[in-house]
Amino acid sequence: MSERKRYPRRQRLGTSDIVALLAGGRTVKRSGFNVLLKPNALDAPRLGLIVPKRVMPRAVDRNRVKRLAREWFRNNQARLGSRDILIRVTRKVVLMTELESGLAGLW
Repeated sequence: MSERKRYPRRQRLGTSDIVALLAGGRTVKRSGFNVLLKPNALDAPRLGLIVPKRVMPRAVDRNRVKRLAREWFRNNQARLGSRDILIRVTRKVVLMTELESGLAGLW
């Protein structure tokens, strides 16, 4: 049986890490979201998410986007290497297919 894929606390970006990524990370712009990347000194990838209330006013929609992005991260963390990844939603209508295809295009 395969190992259960997890999203432990050590793989989450903290506030100071997000600020550092916003200040000096490599930005890749896609339709509806931006991805900021930066190598880290850890042996595991880390994920941060920004889904602003002004872009998605309903909490249900914000939580759905975050849940789907975390699921993508869990399924692909083995091939992400050791880097920090920050996904920032910029448009209200972000379909999961757009998010998955845009993120898959980075690797």
